[in-house]
Amino acid sequence: MRHGTLTVITKIHPEAIGSLTAFLSRLDRTFQAREPHPFQAIEELYFAHWGISAGLPWDGEQPAPPDDCYLIFAADLRLPDTLHGQKQVRAALTLLVDRLSLHAARTGDKTFDALYGHCEGYPASGLNEPEAVQAYLKRHAVACNTRHVDFAYRAATVPGIRMLADVRTRTDHYLNDRHRAPFLERMGAASVHDALKEHLSPGLRAVSTPRWEQSLTSSRLEAALATLSFLLIDPPLRLFIQLKNWLQKPPRTVATVTSPDASREACEARQGPIQNSMILVTDLPPNLVGKLRQRLIMRLVNWRLKRNLVGLNDIRAIHFARWVHFRRGTKQQLLFVVTYDESWEAYIDSFVDQEDVSAFLKLIWGGSPGFPPGLPFVEPFKEWIRSVQCPTLAHYSAFLHGEAAPAPLALTDLHEFLALRQALTQENLASPETGPERQALETFLEQGRFPYPEKFLSPRQAASLLLNQALSPLRFKPTLSRSTAHVIPRKMALPRPSALPSEVGRRPGASRPWLPAHDGRRFSPAENRASRSSPGMASRDPERGAHDRGGDPS
Repeated sequence: MRHGTLTVITKIHPEAIGSLTAFLSRLDRTFQAREPHPFQAIEELYFAHWGISAGLPWDGEQPAPPDDCYLIFAADLRLPDTLHGQKQVRAALTLLVDRLSLHAARTGDKTFDALYGHCEGYPASGLNEPEAVQAYLKRHAVACNTRHVDFAYRAATVPGIRMLADVRTRTDHYLNDRHRAPFLERMGAASVHDALKEHLSPGLRAVSTPRWEQSLTSSRLEAALATLSFLLIDPPLRLFIQLKNWLQKPPRTVATVTSPDASREACEARQGPIQNSMILVTDLPPNLVGKLRQRLIMRLVNWRLKRNLVGLNDIRAIHFARWVHFRRGTKQQLLFVVTYDESWEAYIDSFVDQEDVSAFLKLIWGGSPGFPPGLPFVEPFKEWIRSVQCPTLAHYSAFLHGEAAPAPLALTDLHEFLALRQALTQENLASPETGPERQALETFLEQGRFPYPEKFLSPRQAASLLLNQALSPLRFKPTLSRSTAHVIPRKMALPRPSALPSEVGRRPGASRPWLPAHDGRRFSPAENRASRSSPGMASRDPERGAHDRGGDPS
């Protein structure tokens, strides 16, 4: 996986907490206003998050002492090679510092130096000496224990995703053109496929290079390897969870942590429809057995997440997520950083609804102080999340705040782009070998979206992929002589309108377009949390009825 998950935790000067908070707020406003900033020039950077741990009353009833506050920086980058552990951290730091130092030398921008000037031990020379800055960040960098990287980001870079978005936009314009619709409606899926390939030829070639194919193949092979190897771990792990649930009767949750109103207001103020940020910091279990169990569970979850082809199980709203063990003073803590779509409530409900995911959630955080141990669970769990949540003071997205035009993309959009690319890059959609791609394109032309991809590879699919890869060097590749066709194929002339209509897609009073418009996000009924509240974790949860009715439990 050519992905760099970078996490740097640095101690803040006690007297600089207030000024650093204000600086990060200004930086976030700079991102939102799309004003020049040093991170725009890093095309390998997907997302970045900044927060202050224990510096504000949002992550507890009282702020921590000024000498116990830390700056959290979490970034997701694209690396040139597949690396792991400390090698991955070093490569990500080298890439980040090199890009920032070049930008500072070219423009004189001192934003990064001013940011980390609030932290203890930052070199006075700043980015004028990149080696010193890299050594400083390396001392405070922490390798992640568990991470989730959606398949779309394993396969595509930031520029690559923008290319796919452009292909999709041009496809929508082509199919929705009212002058072209009468011709397209008389054509089969294979003929439309050929017409689209001709129309999109330049952009389609850009996303059909050998590098693209290599990236997609390596991502699928990694998922296949994780799928087969996890078959040995999954049965005993599920048995362990079932025995634990059977032997440990869930107690009644009596006391819950009540978050201050400022916490709710801060969370709601930062929420958008896509690409939201969340930072949680929790204490590790107090006893040694609990700590060892949590570390073991984290490793199993990390291997399990590599199998995902889209989202996290049935939760198609998580772009990136990471869990990191780190030491803050005398404490050992667990950091969780995630980029997700939809609202805060919908995101948390999606975890609670998925029984398979919520079981691992309880294994990861079950030993942390304050975690609700029993029933009712839903509302106490949300209150606990708010009590350990750090405010995200600055959040950067390459698709919203980069140099190019904003591209508000949900995770489902990225997989639609990949499905469209998969269909259009087929040479002959009429052949039997391309049956799945032809059916997917027919669904797209009729419904305006592709079928939802499978969340995992089946063991048979995984074994087939690995076997084909192992045998590919042994296959005989005959050299075919070029021949000239006896009959030159004729292309159907399509009328070329002078300009595209100002409005395309479905609208009141308009004729039915070939391709329906997609103004909203595309979620399956099981995933659409915005229109309804979600049930509790178990049938014995007394909150279930209230959530089904969309009201608050009484």
